[in-house]
Amino acid sequence: MQSTSIQVSHSLRSDHYVDNKIYSDPAIFKIEQEKIFKKVWKFACCESEVPNKNDYRSLSVAGVPLFVARSPDGKLRAFVNSCSHRGAKIVDVPRGNARELECPFHRWTYNTYGECTTIPREEAFASAGIDKSKCGLPEVRCESLHGLVFVNLDQEAKPLVEWLGGCLEIFDDLFGKAELEVFHFHEQVVKSNWKHWQETNMELYHEYLHVLNRQTSMREPAYFKRKWRGYSGGHATLDPLVVDYSKMKGMKSRGGYELPGLQPNEFRLVDIFPDVMLNCRATVMRIDTQMPISPSETLVQFRGLGVKGEPADVRKARLRDHAEFWGPFGRNLPEDQFAAERQTETMKGEATPISLMAREEDNMTQDDFPIREYYREWSALTGLNPADPRPAATGA
Repeated sequence: MQSTSIQVSHSLRSDHYVDNKIYSDPAIFKIEQEKIFKKVWKFACCESEVPNKNDYRSLSVAGVPLFVARSPDGKLRAFVNSCSHRGAKIVDVPRGNARELECPFHRWTYNTYGECTTIPREEAFASAGIDKSKCGLPEVRCESLHGLVFVNLDQEAKPLVEWLGGCLEIFDDLFGKAELEVFHFHEQVVKSNWKHWQETNMELYHEYLHVLNRQTSMREPAYFKRKWRGYSGGHATLDPLVVDYSKMKGMKSRGGYELPGLQPNEFRLVDIFPDVMLNCRATVMRIDTQMPISPSETLVQFRGLGVKGEPADVRKARLRDHAEFWGPFGRNLPEDQFAAERQTETMKGEATPISLMAREEDNMTQDDFPIREYYREWSALTGLNPADPRPAATGA
């Protein structure tokens, strides 16, 4: 089996496949953490999750605990979530509001400007020259666009707008007409490599997995004729599609309360390197983002967004639409998890040496174009060849 697969790989272009070690090798996972997640802009939360002064939202990037806070001056800032004294984690809840954040270990406290405000019995530190004015939390870069908040551990990285390279333009009409807010959030640990999950958000050949998609989207004459567009930095968007959801028994049209700027029943998609997807099905926007835990485990966060201040009956309908597809017990999300976990399970045992990214359809809907663009950026940042990564990763 292995020798046959290797012979097949020799007949392919190097960008038509990846060596499956990129999903299972701990050395490669470590390189990804250092050279990707510690270098690029990472989606943190939506501004609607921290709307008030002293609101905060916690997350982790490349194993570094962080929190985003809205300081009393109204500005969003991000800090390392680790006490300056002994390094204990300060914020241990997903979100909250506090004028001061207290480390539970020795009760050092910090405000949402990141300043250290209290050191119990601080006089005993005087001989060591410890000054609380110099013991604030390290601040990391934090920028937002269209209400989407990103952080970056690299102080030398290019600005957020430049890094995005215009990939959010597919939603310019929506973001220009409405203020969105998160109305649903859940997260779960998926027993999958983080790239496997992201691949389900990039390639639509896998829509054969979903009964709902086979009965609705894939029956539209325009489905296979949409074009992918690549952006610098590995980002990609797909042409919109209008879907007749009534073709699926028990479903209704998503018209009459569609998000501003969208047609009734319209579908839009953007993938942001390395791990974010904005997926809109007419009435609801879904945002996926990930926090890799190990080569075979990933914390995936899911958000559903609607229009801020909308009538209660419209919000109820959006909640229904979101739950139907993308809630924890929705039609599509468990199927994506099922597929990603089955992939990772075989990678751990190296059952199959390579994965094919070889579909060529003039960048149309089910072309593997977005995955190939993704791995070009992955390669540029890691310095690894995804088709032959082992020598560079291990020094062999």
